[in-house]
Amino acid sequence: MTPTLVVATEYGSSSAPPLLYIRALPAESRQPRGFGRALERWVLRGPTRERSVYAVGRPMSLPLDADMSRLAEVYANVVRRRFDGPVSLMGMSTGASVALQLAADHPELVDSLVVAAGAGCLSPRGRAVQRRYAAMLAAGGHRAAAELASATMSSRRLDPLVRAATRLLPAPDDIESLLTILRAEDGFDVRDRLGRVGAPTLILSGGRDVFYPADLGRETAVRMPRATHIVYRDRTHGGVPLHPRFADDIAAFLRRTQQAG
Repeated sequence: MTPTLVVATEYGSSSAPPLLYIRALPAESRQPRGFGRALERWVLRGPTRERSVYAVGRPMSLPLDADMSRLAEVYANVVRRRFDGPVSLMGMSTGASVALQLAADHPELVDSLVVAAGAGCLSPRGRAVQRRYAAMLAAGGHRAAAELASATMSSRRLDPLVRAATRLLPAPDDIESLLTILRAEDGFDVRDRLGRVGAPTLILSGGRDVFYPADLGRETAVRMPRATHIVYRDRTHGGVPLHPRFADDIAAFLRRTQQAG
C-alpha cells in the first residue's frame, strides 16, 4: 500500500519562504478545527513571523510495517511536490523525530530545521509511556488519550484538569496508522546519521521532558554540524511550546538563517 494524501493547513503570509511543520501525535490526518486550529495558530506564532507555514499531520494511510525512514519519505515527497526547492522544516515531539529522520535521509530538501521537544531517539521512559499508550489504543481503551496527556504535561497539580480536558477531544481517526507511527518511533534512533544534516538547526528541549530529555537534546546537537541547543528549565514535554521565549527563539533563528542564506 502506498502512503496517500497528507493534508496541509496554511498559516502566515503566502509571500514568505515556506516552512513545513510536522505535528505531534496524535495529530489527525484532517485539518484541525475550532480550538485545535486556534491552538496550532498560537503555537506557530513564531514561525509565521518569518515563513509561510504548511502544517501537516498524519498521512491518511500507511503500510503497517512502515518505519521512521518510510514515514519521513512521505513528507519528503510533500516537499518535492509542493515546493520548488529546499524548505525550512519544523517538527514537534513525534513530528520532530520525523523531521530529523527526513533531514538525515534527504538533506538536500532542508535549508533550516527546528526540533521542538525532540531528539535523535526516544528516552527509555518515553518509550515505556508510548508502549502503554499504544496498548491502550489497540485495546480500545477510552483512557489512552488521558494517559498520554498526563505524561506529556507531567504535573501533579494540573493532572486532573489535563485528564478532564482530554474527554473533550475527538477520538483519533485511523487508529491503525497512529499505531504504525508509534511503532516507528519506538524503533527510532537517528543519532549515528546526524552528521549528514548540514542545515542550521535549532533544538528546543524541556528540562523536565520525560520523552526527549535535555541530555538527549544536547547529544543530538553535538552530533550535528550546525546545531544550537536551548533548554527551557523546569519545562515538561508539553510545556516546551508554552515557554514565553518559544516563539521569539524560533523567529530569531529563522530570521538569522534567512539573512545568512
